[in-house]
Amino acid sequence: MLEVVTSIHKGGMESYGEKMLASVVEHWAEDMHLTVWYHDHNIFEFTIPDSDRISYRNLNEVQDMLDYKENFSKYDGNYNDQPYNWRMDAIKWCHKVFAMTEQAFEMADDSAEAGWLVWLDADTITTAPVCEQDILSMVELESEFVHLGRTATDYSETSFMMFNLNMEPPLQMLGDLRGAYQGGEVMTYREWHDGFIITRLINIYRAHGMAVCNLSPDCKDLNAFNTSELHNFFHHYKGNTKPKKLSDTQVAPDVTGPKRYRQLSDLVHHYGAKNIVEVGTWNGGRAIEMALSSFKKHDSVFYYGFDLFEEATEESDSLELNSKAHNTLAAVDKRLNDFAERMADDGKMFEWELYKGDTKETLKDFDATNIDLAYIDGGHSIETCQSDYDFLKDVDVVVMDDYFSEDTDGGKQAEEHLGTNKVIEGITKEDNRKRIVLPSQDRVIGGGHTHLAVILTEGMDEVPIELRRVPIIVNPKDCVPSEYIQNNVQENMKLIDNYDWVHRRSIHKKPAFIISGGASIDFDLLKAELKMNPDAVTVCVKHSYPTLMEQGITPDYCVILDPRPIDGVSTHGIVRKDLFKNINKTTKFLVASMTDPSVTKYLQYYKADVYGWHAYTDSIRNMQEQSKIEIHEDVPIPEGATLVTGGTAAAMRAIGMFHILGFRYFHLFGFDCSYMDIDKKKVEFDTTEDGDPKYFQVETDGDIYWTTGELLAMAQDCEKLFERKDLDMNITFHGEDTLIGTCYRNSPKAKEVKWDGIK
Repeated sequence: MLEVVTSIHKGGMESYGEKMLASVVEHWAEDMHLTVWYHDHNIFEFTIPDSDRISYRNLNEVQDMLDYKENFSKYDGNYNDQPYNWRMDAIKWCHKVFAMTEQAFEMADDSAEAGWLVWLDADTITTAPVCEQDILSMVELESEFVHLGRTATDYSETSFMMFNLNMEPPLQMLGDLRGAYQGGEVMTYREWHDGFIITRLINIYRAHGMAVCNLSPDCKDLNAFNTSELHNFFHHYKGNTKPKKLSDTQVAPDVTGPKRYRQLSDLVHHYGAKNIVEVGTWNGGRAIEMALSSFKKHDSVFYYGFDLFEEATEESDSLELNSKAHNTLAAVDKRLNDFAERMADDGKMFEWELYKGDTKETLKDFDATNIDLAYIDGGHSIETCQSDYDFLKDVDVVVMDDYFSEDTDGGKQAEEHLGTNKVIEGITKEDNRKRIVLPSQDRVIGGGHTHLAVILTEGMDEVPIELRRVPIIVNPKDCVPSEYIQNNVQENMKLIDNYDWVHRRSIHKKPAFIISGGASIDFDLLKAELKMNPDAVTVCVKHSYPTLMEQGITPDYCVILDPRPIDGVSTHGIVRKDLFKNINKTTKFLVASMTDPSVTKYLQYYKADVYGWHAYTDSIRNMQEQSKIEIHEDVPIPEGATLVTGGTAAAMRAIGMFHILGFRYFHLFGFDCSYMDIDKKKVEFDTTEDGDPKYFQVETDGDIYWTTGELLAMAQDCEKLFERKDLDMNITFHGEDTLIGTCYRNSPKAKEVKWDGIK
């Protein structure tokens, strides 16, 4: 389906290349493949993985490139004896162009269904499991070319690009790109680097109809890569952030990678661990991360690392369920030595000992008396996990990786992978140890989530609350069958003319007050806030509309999402028709195409101002097509239409919708997801359609709340929103004594410096 391509020079291999390749082997699914074009050195002199997922090709065997470099050698950034200017280095940037085009032309020649060519800069580290579907799901329907746009400069970031080689325009564009270099045309332009030339071609081909997908439409700085959805799987070392040599990778104060590794560093810091053991040293990166956390409290750290290193074999990899490339002890020792030297310059002392061999033997005689924290992430067989823990169980803080849980789709790991799970289950009260599994959404190839499990000696401080807070996990589904929703869309497309108004708009400072239906709304506060923000828009859901009208507040917009008939009773026990008894003609009713047509007809009958929009749901998608999001053939939503995401509830979709419309300042009212007071008879007798109790209690941060499955799904959506540190959104939350109030209070969004990216 797709082929990932990169190019790399000798300096790149010395700096970040080995790390990049190792991360590919660690995290890429079997359906992903990388072709590495190396030039001006022999890549096989480096430690590189021998993996079916990676191919190596010599770019110096491409004669066109050699001819170009010979013919235009003087255009190397120092033209006319000027100081070096990377923008004018037509030699440096040509390697990407020739590697990319050579690969693309070969793919197109070899197959009529060539698929996607994906360019990925070599200074990009994979930080989480990723598969083809993860990449393709970011791409808009029918896209031919995918890029990372930026508003801070007049050319795209070209660290990541995708070309649909099944379509003619991308192939022609690649031909023009190569021709521009090969014929010397680039030297006639203002700048000679690939970003400038490719952006010029994007503008030309888009004007002639090529379908272009921008993964970073709102990027206001230079780092479009790390502000796009790609950051969920990759970290791009841009500009001065690029590591200068391998030994410097992953030593920045902010640890990158899956969430649980950040949790590990936080644990080291919290418990003040100074003497650390790691089972499964691998490349030494985790040792450096833990040492850096320890140095925040100590001037000296001692590290003990256990690994098979070069003694690992295919047989041991199979037995221990290992898929990573292996490092030699000498290579890791050198990396730790380089780290120690740099720390010494800062007045810190890092000492270490490395042990090579099977831990069933090497841990036998190890004295763990003075060890503060042990991290176990070596062999993953049930036998080895248990053995490693038994040797280190007397350490005050033991952290084990790869405790597996099911994901929301029911995906899980096979029994043989549950080594850590078995260890944790085998610890009893008689062992005088506390067991805590930390929350995580880190995905695993094959299904499920993976977590850190912490085992504490009695008397040790509890794990910090911010690390123990369990995310809300529910698996919501549409409340009516897919066919029902598809019919709704068909009917509403006939009833509502105006759908084109929902599209990405310029960012602005006008605030949006999103008002859901919770009982916590302080109307005096709401009125006061609106008075202080006269240019604000008020956006409500159907359940809050009549209440706002009664309070003398006329909403500018009312968002409707419910696919059930107007005559039915809502989940709040109100006849839906009664919610629209008093319609103000100044309110614009934003009716999702999946809404029951009876709602649309009712609003139109009473002369309401109705606008349509399309909510994304699996019910409108062709689920037979997994490589991309494709609208079901029975659903008349036109190609290129904006599909609004955001969650299960209308209030959450409202946030997503108004974000698309350029809003970045949000006040949230009525986002309770819980009941302040609840009738005991309701709790006792009310049931769901499946016969289960409708109301139940949940506990978070020591507080207990009554809620329902529907409200809990919304709570999950809120929690995910608040957890996103990258979100260009300023949220002011109102409603403290509620389930969502507690979630917000403990979230990164509540603690971060308020975002103000608008200039």
